[in-house]
Amino acid sequence: MQKDRIEWIDFLRGVFMVMILVFHTEVYYKEYSVTPYYIYVTNAIILFYFLSGYLFHRNRPFNLKAKLASIVKSLLFPYFVFTLLISIAKLLFLKEGRGWSEMFISIISGRASWFIAALIVAEVLFSVLLFISKGKQWWLSTVALLCLIIYYLIPFNQHNYWQWQDALLAVTFLYAGYTYHQYEDVINRIHKPLYSLLLFLILILIKVYEYHVDLPMRNISVECAPLFLCDALVTILFVIGLIRLIPRCHLIEWTGRHCIVYYFLCGGCPLIASRVLVRFGIDYDGMFLRFILALILTYALNTCLTWIIFRYFPFIVKIK
Repeated sequence: MQKDRIEWIDFLRGVFMVMILVFHTEVYYKEYSVTPYYIYVTNAIILFYFLSGYLFHRNRPFNLKAKLASIVKSLLFPYFVFTLLISIAKLLFLKEGRGWSEMFISIISGRASWFIAALIVAEVLFSVLLFISKGKQWWLSTVALLCLIIYYLIPFNQHNYWQWQDALLAVTFLYAGYTYHQYEDVINRIHKPLYSLLLFLILILIKVYEYHVDLPMRNISVECAPLFLCDALVTILFVIGLIRLIPRCHLIEWTGRHCIVYYFLCGGCPLIASRVLVRFGIDYDGMFLRFILALILTYALNTCLTWIIFRYFPFIVKIK
């Protein structure tokens, strides 16, 4: 393990990566999503943005050249490698996709993996912002708020290049993570277990209320900006406080350290696991234990493939 890694971040990333696998396993094995997207998937995505912003903050001058090089090595290069390999596999073996030209257009335009594409654009934008502003809070807060307003007001285009619309929202949460890290010592003084319990109760009320809100279909649903921000803020504060109180699991931490590869495989592994189970006559048929079996098989397959990639092809991806 790298000495400079923050263990609670790896653990938290691992927990939410498993949640992403739960969602994809539901989609492929049950053939529909039973648990509403807004209950946990949106929060998981936002948390990944937040933690990326948290890691932007360093006790040394910001180096734009080094950061951009890191984005290329840890996100951009893996994006092209994995989306190309996965798309070819879908075309040749699973007979999915609309053809070779559509595949290349999807990859080049950033549509092959919307979350990674949005994160790449957001990190580049935030890096340039940090360099120009020299870390001045009024600069950062103004631009982050402007990005949120633009994201909320403009019509959503499902085919926006390199997911620039989602990237605007991601910049807001990169800023939130960066600012949290900057003032972490102050926040930790008031972040006690009783405070986490209060946040949990508030979060339950928010989720119950959101059940009655007609959320639009988009990667991140923002029907009511104040409600959305309250949900995101309460979730972030609650899980960060909670994760430091519960026992660690080394497998989950390992998942968090290698979550970038898990994410690229989180569509293919549930699909393969589901087809294997169905081929052996183990359909879902409303049986929860069968879904658990599918999830375990998905997690095991994803973990094995991730281990192989980092063991034998480490040049493909840099641990971020």
